[in-house]
Amino acid sequence: MPDEGRIDFGALAQRAKQLQGTVANVQEDIQAIEATGYGANGMIAATVSGEGRVVDLRIDSSVIDPDDPQTLCERIIAAIDSAQETVNERRTAVVSDMSNSLTGILDGLRVPEAGPSVVPRIPNRGARPRGTGGG
Repeated sequence: MPDEGRIDFGALAQRAKQLQGTVANVQEDIQAIEATGYGANGMIAATVSGEGRVVDLRIDSSVIDPDDPQTLCERIIAAIDSAQETVNERRTAVVSDMSNSLTGILDGLRVPEAGPSVVPRIPNRGARPRGTGGG
């Protein structure tokens, strides 16, 4: 059986505290992420936060054509998409690191059996008690 060990509840409590710290750090790390994506050969720059918000948008006036607003929109969207893709990659890396930390935190929660566990002895109801003769 793969689950022959018992759970060490003292270690579990300590590791739960470690887990809380790890999760808090991951949340802070994700909030601190920012990435900038570019469109129109670098003439448009969009910066996106780890929470997915556009926090900065810079557009060179040379790409603004009042007669073609659709192209400008497409270039802005391309810049934002590029930034969001980078944010997602960084977020994935942070979460992956957390997963590796969780593996370390969870290791060792099971302690090997110190010996045979207590096994209740249930008498066989159909058998005769020993030493009663009969036979």
